Amino acid sequence: MSPVPASRARRGFTLFELMVVIGLLGIIATISMPAVLRNLEKRPMRKAMDNLRDACRHARLKAVLENQPAELIIIAGTGELHVRTASDTAAPEPGAETEPPAGAQPEAAPQTAVSPLGAAPRRSGKVPDLHLQIPDSVAFKELRVNLRDMMDYTEARVRFYPDGTCDAFEAVLFSDNSEEQRLKLEVTTGREIVEVIR
Repeated sequence: MSPVPASRARRGFTLFELMVVIGLLGIIATISMPAVLRNLEKRPMRKAMDNLRDACRHARLKAVLENQPAELIIIAGTGELHVRTASDTAAPEPGAETEPPAGAQPEAAPQTAVSPLGAAPRRSGKVPDLHLQIPDSVAFKELRVNLRDMMDYTEARVRFYPDGTCDAFEAVLFSDNSEEQRLKLEVTTGREIVEVIR
């Protein structure tokens, strides 16, 4: 009988080799686990931008389905976002002008959709209000509604109308990690445009 060649006599790994490989895999997993967990959870800037986009979409949907204006109320100081049916009159800001400046044109009332042949306006049911919060590590850097700077106001109100249009709106968010992103609304469609600044 001929002897078995050395290459065929040893077919597997020794227990020592397996233990070394398992130990190395354990060390690599331990080192990389925190980075993996950080990537799995939403980063604050991403969560803040998602919440702002969701609030805009919900307000637009509410206005279209309820066939009456809806508003997104932003409280920049606390990062609160509220969506509800628009009130006809907003309480004036303390210290704000109550009379329009001299020479200013009166603001046109928003158009409401009218059903054909004078029929009653269509209603698909009530869309619930929405309340969201931006993470504490993210704040508003800029906030404009209809080209007016709203950072010094207690709250900013963005209106969405039943025909899908909305007020001109632009917000810049920044985070503790020096991330900056801008969200703008397209006035004619109410769609949001997000831009990463840095």
